[in-house]
Amino acid sequence: MATSTTTLSIEQARTAVEAAILAPSIHNSQPWRWRLHGDTLDLRADLGRAVPVVDPHRRQMVMSCGAALFNAWLALRAAGLEVQVDEFPDGTDLAIGRLAALRVVGQCPPAQGDTALVDAISRRHTDRRPFDRTELPDEVVRGLRRAAESEGCWLVSVVRPGTRVELSVLLAHADWIETHDPDYRAELLAWSRTDPNALDGVPRSAVVGGAEPRQSEFPLRDFDIIGEAGQRLRDPEVERPGVLVLGTDSDSPDEWLHAGRALGRLLLVATAAGLAASPLGQAIDVDATRNLLREAAGGSGEAQMILRVGYPDPAAPALPQTPRRPAHDVLEVAHDA
Repeated sequence: MATSTTTLSIEQARTAVEAAILAPSIHNSQPWRWRLHGDTLDLRADLGRAVPVVDPHRRQMVMSCGAALFNAWLALRAAGLEVQVDEFPDGTDLAIGRLAALRVVGQCPPAQGDTALVDAISRRHTDRRPFDRTELPDEVVRGLRRAAESEGCWLVSVVRPGTRVELSVLLAHADWIETHDPDYRAELLAWSRTDPNALDGVPRSAVVGGAEPRQSEFPLRDFDIIGEAGQRLRDPEVERPGVLVLGTDSDSPDEWLHAGRALGRLLLVATAAGLAASPLGQAIDVDATRNLLREAAGGSGEAQMILRVGYPDPAAPALPQTPRRPAHDVLEVAHDA
């Protein structure tokens, strides 16, 4: 229960934004802007960081911002602040309106588990390498499902062999469509980074190249657009990772934001449980395969993200942190703050 009303200091806002910028985003585009005024931290979409070929409706942009929103909210809650979240307070036009406003309304002890999730923020990363063969325990999947449901979304674990085959075919078809689209390849190249000092985009350290054979039940997005060999893969055996489909009951900007918040939460829950994850987004990028995916996922609602989830290979080296822009690049502090 909240106690007395309090204000949001510049230091607290900066800490929240530093947590927010570690959220995942499409092509690591980091499409968010923050503004502190009074006791409120506003979130807007940075339309200059759109990826219009792969994300023409800006759905993934809003989801990326939703994951950042969850991180910021979590950091404030872990600091003992009671935070009210107002979503789309100005309407859903991303060009003129805020995605959300975080307003501090009091002080409140962190909820059970908040500290563990905050600690996971800096450890979470996308891991496209082969996973260990250990299957996901049922209780872990249930925990991930609860994480999604707490943000108003649903989560389906794809376990039936027939459904996994359907999903694999859809992913392969969507992957073929994208890789044969010159506009898609040009956009992916524009967000690929070879400069080790780059602050956004997909760095070479995150690219898993094809220098050695890799057989996976589900095709991953090929980020090796530059043509160099990425990290070498040591295990050519067929991978059979856990696959989760995150979805919402309908398809609208507010549901996309909820899906982003759910994605942020479940990825932190997964990290805290020792899991790693990477997206299998091709089948959702392409409208035709996304419609077919609805049936594969159970026939109701809208699929918003497909995740490949598993335990990291204990023999694999630690991945470096994917670069991020500093907080001062994305946070504006009003004079009244």
